[in-house]
Amino acid sequence: MTKEAIVQRLEDLHNVLAYCSDIQSSGKIYVFKLEERICINQERGALLSQISHSKGEIFPHEVRTYTIPPQIEAKVKFTVEKIHSTNWGGHNLNDFINI
Repeated sequence: MTKEAIVQRLEDLHNVLAYCSDIQSSGKIYVFKLEERICINQERGALLSQISHSKGEIFPHEVRTYTIPPQIEAKVKFTVEKIHSTNWGGHNLNDFINI
């Protein structure tokens, strides 16, 4: 996976979690269950370890690989589409970390 693809994936995963939290705080039903959020965060951690390795910050044996299960991936894709169609906004990953 290229660095640009990793950054885009990290943005998408961050935004679906933020969107879920945002609509839940407004009294609507959540998008992702706790276990699904844990899986999404596991993938985010794996992607961040891959970026850290590409920057020479960690050793190869420390790089994690994890992808969310297909049923959660389907919900992520649906939520990303919903975010884009509703102009919810979202966040740019560059606002949070220096990649």
